[in-house]
Amino acid sequence: MTYTTQCPNCQTRFKVNDSQLAAADGLVRCGRCSHVFKAPDHFVVVRSEPVPAPAPVFEAPPSSRDPVDDFELEVPDFDPQAQPDDVQILPEPAIEPPLSAAPRDIAPEPLQQDVEAFQRALSEAMQNPIGNPFDEPPPAAAPAPEPEVFGSRRRADAPAQEPPARPEPEPLFTDADAEEEEEARSHKPAGPWLNGLLATLAVLGLLFLAAQLVYINRTRIAAEVPESRPALENLCAALGCEVPWPTDIARIRTEWSELAFVPDYPNLIQLSATLKNHAQYPQAYPMLEVTLKDGDDQVLIRKVFAPKEYLKPDDLKLGRFNANSEVKVTMRLDAGKVHAMGYSLYWFYP
Repeated sequence: MTYTTQCPNCQTRFKVNDSQLAAADGLVRCGRCSHVFKAPDHFVVVRSEPVPAPAPVFEAPPSSRDPVDDFELEVPDFDPQAQPDDVQILPEPAIEPPLSAAPRDIAPEPLQQDVEAFQRALSEAMQNPIGNPFDEPPPAAAPAPEPEVFGSRRRADAPAQEPPARPEPEPLFTDADAEEEEEARSHKPAGPWLNGLLATLAVLGLLFLAAQLVYINRTRIAAEVPESRPALENLCAALGCEVPWPTDIARIRTEWSELAFVPDYPNLIQLSATLKNHAQYPQAYPMLEVTLKDGDDQVLIRKVFAPKEYLKPDDLKLGRFNANSEVKVTMRLDAGKVHAMGYSLYWFYP
């Protein structure tokens, strides 16, 4: 009996019979790719096609043939356990007869039935033509009755009520406005004397404000503009005030100081210091606070001295601490039985 097997490597089909299968226990070698395989494991069932109607027979082109290849199937004649090199080749062609094809000019029966059905449908469509697409559309249906509005008591079938009339807008200008406008026009403009009075009051107010600012800042003005001090002093003399000297303590510093005991006088100590005004304008002399301390930096005595108590008569007579100038301070103090080991000087303005 003849069977069809297929090579698992190249998918080529071959015809084999019982004698070939029994020769090597079913082992065969593909004549196309030389692959050895067991033919019964790759049998292919070939279905027989229906015989077509009689028609002129012609040779089908090679591309339409059955996939069974013309390559030879080699049946090995060896022990199943032997190596592929010992296989003996037995040629066995396996070619199926060519298939016959129907002529191309004869259409199959189902295709003719489809053509007849199409012709019948076309004739029916011609008998019932489609209307003109440019005809006027049919009239629209009457609108549905208006439904009942939520919250209203009128039903949908009740007659519609007329909307309330809108109030007329009020005029922009009333008779009262016209009367006020006429009254405003009837008033005569103020005389020029009133305008002059208002201008004079404004000027006096500005002058008073300027005088107040000068009075508040008279000390700073006299320091920045020394030429204005005589005028400011004369003005203050008329008003019963004075122009004090500036008191910028940050510009006054101690350049040098010393505290020593007076020989032959155990209770007296002498304080010597040099004070300098670093400002660019004269200032008033400050107050001096002297503090005596013991060895543990504890305060023993603290006393404040006015300028007349630590200045020389000539410096005190001048009455001012000139700009960029120095003054020598020399004082003798009676410390009693206090034995001071340290001191500090503090300058300030009251």
